[in-house]
Amino acid sequence: MKIFLPFLTFISLGIWLNAKDHKTQRPNILWIVTEDIGCDMASYGTEGVHTPNMNQLANEGTVYTRAYTTASICSPSRSSFMTGLYPHQVFSKNMRIRKPLKKKALPKGVDIFTRYLRDAGYKIGFPGHGKKDWGFIDPKRNPYDTTDWDKLTEQQPFFCQYQFYDTHRVNKNINGKFFPFLPCPEHPVSRAEIDLHPYTPETPEAREELGAYLENINLLDINIGTLIADLKAKGLYEKTIIVVMGDNGPPIFRGKGFLYERGILMPLIVRVPRQFEMNVTPGTRSDELVSALDMAPTFIDLAGGRVPDYMEGRIFFGPNKQPAPDYLFAMRDRHGMNVDRCRSVSTKDYKYIRNYVHPMTCYTNSLSNVAASREGKKLFDQGKLPAHQIAYFKEKPEEELYDLANDPFELNNLVQDPDQENRVAHFQEVLAKWCKQTGDDGSLEDPASLLEMDRLFEKVKGRKILK
Repeated sequence: MKIFLPFLTFISLGIWLNAKDHKTQRPNILWIVTEDIGCDMASYGTEGVHTPNMNQLANEGTVYTRAYTTASICSPSRSSFMTGLYPHQVFSKNMRIRKPLKKKALPKGVDIFTRYLRDAGYKIGFPGHGKKDWGFIDPKRNPYDTTDWDKLTEQQPFFCQYQFYDTHRVNKNINGKFFPFLPCPEHPVSRAEIDLHPYTPETPEAREELGAYLENINLLDINIGTLIADLKAKGLYEKTIIVVMGDNGPPIFRGKGFLYERGILMPLIVRVPRQFEMNVTPGTRSDELVSALDMAPTFIDLAGGRVPDYMEGRIFFGPNKQPAPDYLFAMRDRHGMNVDRCRSVSTKDYKYIRNYVHPMTCYTNSLSNVAASREGKKLFDQGKLPAHQIAYFKEKPEEELYDLANDPFELNNLVQDPDQENRVAHFQEVLAKWCKQTGDDGSLEDPASLLEMDRLFEKVKGRKILK
């Protein structure tokens, strides 16, 4: 007995020390950033897609149903979530900087958020598709340590920003057939069985475009499955927090480039291994408002770093989770040579959009390679579109208000409804206050610079440059 008791004590002490180490072990973080994507997985209720790997992450984590990007297109959006600031605060509100305009360095004291994870002892990886597309000059210090996935996963703890380009348009001719997106022969999508959103004109081209895009979702899921399998093979799956999100909406009808839900509502799935106890309950859904701005402070906090005071986002999960905001803001400015300025304010139930440039239609400022948009314009010109689809081709109103709870596809603009007068006035006040606080002064680019850009790129459209 005298031998047995010390032995039990030794075993108990070992178990306690192991449990203590287990609890204090810092997690690896795999942040999967997907290109031009909407909430089109089975876990979000989309029919006709094959997404078992993202379903697995959803079943083992939390699906966020009200997560938004800060901009409706990639360069402003990426510039924003990589710094924790709004696009205009890092000189990146426009879609890419073209000559004669020049990129600027980040404001003094601002850096890519991975710096703070590195300072906390993390190795930083950037494998997958190497697109940065930041609207500012890259920081002097490389934000990443390696682009090699295998080398990164040999080091603990690691933070990995793994990017997928699968859902971006490719517009390729393959064996004589045109493909707007890369096909997924393993899991094809039936064009006849998919559901077009009610604002999309019913045409064969629209069905083909949406179906091809959904096949890209299937392709993405296969590739995410490969990553998951590799983590499991290396014994890292239960040591790694996985976050899947998009950079902006899909390049299809009323998606990328717009402040409607299709353009800025992003998929967000978070899976946390049980050992880390971070208030992410497996198999749950959350409708709290989350911004892409929240990624930077959240990852820094999870890594044990100090979140800089200048960041606009909040810690949206983890032991130091902060309360959800009442409002989220998003923006759209110049895309290519298309000068525009739109701002949106979203709450849990409503969205307010302010359109500053007139005259302008959604069709005018849409992506020119969207077939559904071109075919819809033909039907509009022939007077064949139903009433709820014609707004896209008519001049945009100065203001828009949508009841998202009862009108999730944003078909019914309530801004002229007398019962909404107080709500509209409140949103006007909220937006004006945000513009002032964040320095969104509404300035447009110099008309002479825009004309020079037009000349350099030989894309004169004959439109009047707005002052």
